[in-house]
Amino acid sequence: MAIGKELIYLPVDNLRLDPLNPRLGRDKRREGLDQNALLMEMATWTLEELVDSFAQSGGFWTQDALIAVEEKDGDTPTGNYVVVEGNRRLASIKLLQGALDGHLNPPRWLVDRLETFRPALDDDLFTRLPVLKADKREDVLAYLGFRHVTGIKQWRPAEKAEFITSLVDDQRMTYREVARQIGSRTDTVRQNYTAFKMLLQMEEMEGFDWSEVEERFSLLFLSIRSEGTRDFLGVELKGDSPRSDKPIPKEKSENTESFVTWLFGTKDKRPIVGDSRNVDRFGEILGEPRAVDYLRNSARPDFETAYSLTASADLVIDPLNQAARQIRLAISELGARGEEPEVQEAAWPVIEGGAKLALTNVENLKRVREILIAA
Repeated sequence: MAIGKELIYLPVDNLRLDPLNPRLGRDKRREGLDQNALLMEMATWTLEELVDSFAQSGGFWTQDALIAVEEKDGDTPTGNYVVVEGNRRLASIKLLQGALDGHLNPPRWLVDRLETFRPALDDDLFTRLPVLKADKREDVLAYLGFRHVTGIKQWRPAEKAEFITSLVDDQRMTYREVARQIGSRTDTVRQNYTAFKMLLQMEEMEGFDWSEVEERFSLLFLSIRSEGTRDFLGVELKGDSPRSDKPIPKEKSENTESFVTWLFGTKDKRPIVGDSRNVDRFGEILGEPRAVDYLRNSARPDFETAYSLTASADLVIDPLNQAARQIRLAISELGARGEEPEVQEAAWPVIEGGAKLALTNVENLKRVREILIAA
């Protein structure tokens, strides 16, 4: 039957908050929170707008019906329903009820609203809610995808990627099938899946605060669009199905540790990147061996210094050619002015720079000399 088309009205007491809701995040879901703990967690989800809507409309709107799956003890129905879609709405109503009957301490924002809005505890508009029944949780997946991955009530990036991953791994769907079901692009689905599986691999590493990394999941997602990053980690973005459960091969484990340190930082080190606007440039750095060596061997590596090492030869040769032309012009006009203090003072930085270059890198000096002669 999938999702039923007939509304049923169920008492709030028979409706359960979903402990598997993607918005909770993986850490909270792992804790196995009971209904009271779930309610307190969801109270932090910016529910004010929903309570304001209830106050203005006089109750729960029928068109905002919840979607729920009947809870069972083994094969026996319990009479309760787990709400798979609409947890914020249900949490808002449960908070209102708990605050009005005195069995919980409401958050400050709700106390303020109850000074002007106090619905009756026996009002059906707040105690019996419209529900569409689904046979099983999987029947709701397509709707969740449209609403929360590509729709107007979107989850956070890591939550969306985890949902996509569950469709690929648990439902055995291809990237193309997932894209069609949730209304997205195949390449976007592939990139989300790959980035999330990379995150799971990286969680096996020690010394990193993965809760923070999950919050910055978008950096990881954006990073793998760069060919330099993919080559550095051995990751592929090809095909219609994953080739492996672990996108990063074992031989890239050392590179992976460096990548995580530079992109996200550790407890002891600040990240090198830190800004999503630099993610593509970071990929260029990872594609240049000299820049990678600098990041690995420098006590305090700097992003801009590393990026400067990715410069092409033209970026070096062109300024040298310009310098050569300017020096020849200066020499042609020098004449007796060479004895003037101002001229000598201006010439000294050029002489000093050349001497330093000679002392630090003879090969570079030879190349500069060849360029100057050729010019």
